[in-house]
Amino acid sequence: MRFSELLVAALCAAALWAPTARAEMRLLKLATLAPENNNWLLALRALDADLRRESGQTLGLKIYPGGVQGDEEVMLRKLRIGQLQALALGGLGVIQTCPEVGALEIPFAFANYGEVDCTLGQALPFYQGAYAKQGLALLGWLDIGFVHIFSHHPIRTAADAKGLKVWRLEGEPITRVIFARAGMTSVPLSIPDVLMGLQTNMVEVVYASPSAAIALQWFTRVKFLTSLPINYTPGVLLVDQRVLASLPAEQQDLLHHLAARHLAWQRAQNRKENGEALQVLERNGITLVAPAEGEAEGFGQLVRDSLPELVGKAFSQEAYDLVQAHLAACRHATPP
Repeated sequence: MRFSELLVAALCAAALWAPTARAEMRLLKLATLAPENNNWLLALRALDADLRRESGQTLGLKIYPGGVQGDEEVMLRKLRIGQLQALALGGLGVIQTCPEVGALEIPFAFANYGEVDCTLGQALPFYQGAYAKQGLALLGWLDIGFVHIFSHHPIRTAADAKGLKVWRLEGEPITRVIFARAGMTSVPLSIPDVLMGLQTNMVEVVYASPSAAIALQWFTRVKFLTSLPINYTPGVLLVDQRVLASLPAEQQDLLHHLAARHLAWQRAQNRKENGEALQVLERNGITLVAPAEGEAEGFGQLVRDSLPELVGKAFSQEAYDLVQAHLAACRHATPP
């Protein structure tokens, strides 16, 4: 046998006995406005670590936190052209990708987190379908939490709010309608501009979860917090539907399974932190203001009067009816 033939045989034998090469790691680029050390980021990084380990180092996330990929509108554009493959969105980004989520954000719809979790769980298939129509896969709900009013002046009644300048998230339809009906002057601003708006008295009233008010430093420019929560606000974890479909079935299943686990942790952690944040706010001089007796019904009536301007416009009648039906069933199953 010639030397060249011996070499070929040796190389073939070596190939047969060599260990199988590890599959290349696929990283999904995920962007969010959430900053480092926020519970959103902690949950996403834990999800990434488990994905890498349980997929045998074949699937993971490359996370871009703190808005380094731009605001949520910019991130959405980047996802559409393939520069990003996944997003963790809250606020305006949620409504922009799926206006039907507005049916979950109606003020005073939920009395407690039990009603929230039951309704979100029951409505998840509907919202997965709604997002799928936009080319997006909804992996699950993130938690922003119950939102409160923060203000320069105490707001105990709907009448107290009349004439005040209130911030609203630019492009968000529900607050625009309700604040107008309440006789308030709403000032549309992006979230990064709100602190300056409070400092310059451009706005006198803002709304946020307690932990968000601390993280964004808004609490340093207000004096009062109305203890009656306005509404529950969800966030979403989304993946480009085309990207998800390109993954092997076992990776898709793993991603869904691990996302459910880590998003459940985030929701529990965020609620714990919101409770602790209320105490921090009080220690830092924020006065908690209870609504005047019977005024909760007055706030609720204001919302009911606004529904004709929202249902079928900001979100569909179908979404509203479905959420209300699930909420009623949840209350029946677990009465207060």
